[in-house]
Amino acid sequence: MQVSDHMSTTAPLEAKAPAGRRADRLRGGPTLAFSQPLPFSIQIRNGLSLLLLFAAIAWFWQPLVSLFSLTQQQEQYSHIVLIPGLSLYVLYLDRKAIFASREWSPWLGSLLIGLGAWGYWSADAAIFAPDQLSMTVLAFVMMCWGIALSCFGFTTCRRVSFGLLCLLFMVPLPSFFLEAIVGFLQRTSTEATAALFSLLGIPVFRQGFVFSLSNFTIHVAEECSGIRSALSLLITSVVAGHFFLRSIGTKLGLVAVVIPLAIVKNAFRIVGLALLANYVDPTFITNSLWHRSGGIPLFVLTVVVLLSIVWLLRRLEKRWVHPQLDDRTRS
Repeated sequence: MQVSDHMSTTAPLEAKAPAGRRADRLRGGPTLAFSQPLPFSIQIRNGLSLLLLFAAIAWFWQPLVSLFSLTQQQEQYSHIVLIPGLSLYVLYLDRKAIFASREWSPWLGSLLIGLGAWGYWSADAAIFAPDQLSMTVLAFVMMCWGIALSCFGFTTCRRVSFGLLCLLFMVPLPSFFLEAIVGFLQRTSTEATAALFSLLGIPVFRQGFVFSLSNFTIHVAEECSGIRSALSLLITSVVAGHFFLRSIGTKLGLVAVVIPLAIVKNAFRIVGLALLANYVDPTFITNSLWHRSGGIPLFVLTVVVLLSIVWLLRRLEKRWVHPQLDDRTRS
């Protein structure tokens, strides 16, 4: 009797804990209070999420139209029109898990929705119009995150976080940050161009950003910094890393490779146009069509190089980071 009394009075609290929490501890996962059980049907939740999303789009309609106009006026932002489709595609791949979720995070989601609304109303305080648009689009992205958290819960949103984070590529860069990046790319592209001229043995006189050849003089202006292709390569590397790589280290390494790759690509473009203008026809530089579209073949070639690096990193992961994957493939 004493043993049974002792067992009854000292029964572990684990037995009194909810089954869900015990299962979480057995799985080794943390018990998070961010999410709550869904108090209504999944169908109502799915309809509510679409209604809130359409309401957010309607509220931000004018800034979104301005964002689309910006993509047509400034080439470095031409990629923005593809970002919503990219985000939707990534989320579509996990659509079953998203729409089958039986939890929601109304308080955390409401906080982000409130921050998005505050960002929308405070964007007028920005000094420059591009910065105002950046703040407004960032507010829209935060509101989309808040809607997702409110309707589908923290756990589900963490699982599909990449598709949600892709929306950040919609936000135009702040003016001070854009100027710093353009200046860096302009300087490094100029240095790489000078090194390439020297490597090819082509006589050229350099003065700052100006290169004087025998029959033609070329100026590496800010428009020649390669910011457009650099941003496109950056997004390509992030997406490729998500789909084909597993380790955070290899993903970061792939993104780091983009910077020197974009600089070298831009140097080859500048040298190629300069030689064509000097020895063939100056319209290769003065003609805007050649100037703008002449780098497309080089960009395609750079993407091929980038994907080759992805393949090498993937092989490295299988052999060193995740050797069990290589063993499984061989068997």
